[in-house]
Amino acid sequence: MIELFDRVYNCAHRGASGHAPENTLAALELAVRLGADMAEIDVQQTADGQLVVFHDDTLERTSSGRGPLAERTLAELRALDAGTWYGERFAGQRIPTLVEAVSLARGRLALNIELKADGNVNGLLDRLRAVVRDEDFAESCVVTSFDHALVDELAASAPDFAVGYICGEEGLCDGVFRANVDLLSLEKRLVGPAEIEFAVAAGHAVHAWTVNDAAAMKSLLDLGVGGVITNYPDRFPTSRTGPAG
Repeated sequence: MIELFDRVYNCAHRGASGHAPENTLAALELAVRLGADMAEIDVQQTADGQLVVFHDDTLERTSSGRGPLAERTLAELRALDAGTWYGERFAGQRIPTLVEAVSLARGRLALNIELKADGNVNGLLDRLRAVVRDEDFAESCVVTSFDHALVDELAASAPDFAVGYICGEEGLCDGVFRANVDLLSLEKRLVGPAEIEFAVAAGHAVHAWTVNDAAAMKSLLDLGVGGVITNYPDRFPTSRTGPAG
């Protein structure tokens, strides 16, 4: 297991998204202030090949825009408000670029970069590799996705990158414990003693998502997960951060 996972993580889901608009710089800054040591962010590509931090494939839920993100240029996206939907005090928050998120996180947060594969993926991995290497951030991030083929492609082309599979409500994917990945990001209901045992034996860290109840966090940490992904990093048991094991 690589050094990045030699600790237990309080991972802020899309930043401190229980307290601020998800996937904004405000949410990442608040995650730091609330004690997170990792943040999960969603990354996808604009029409002009720029990497931005945004979850949905369409704009309307968390911005003032409408329609598919992949059909907009970065300049068009930067004109949108990504904060007012959550609360007036966040008016003026913009959709950040991956470079901006990395700049904010540097020395303060590790990043779980979830690649969204529903939109414009042409050249996505090339641009991701370029950003992470140009920013000298490979040792401080893990790249994950529900699209396991995309993860495998990245792992083959960038063996120095930490990578992980995400498994959700549909259940554990075939061969997940045999996969050549560093992290298994599992929906919390998929995590039990057997899954932890299999993962550890295979050299995988396990992070559980999305866990917003403090008692549930403690139970998962007691099972041996290496991280909890939560909208509320301030609810994480503070005594549980630090080295794994």
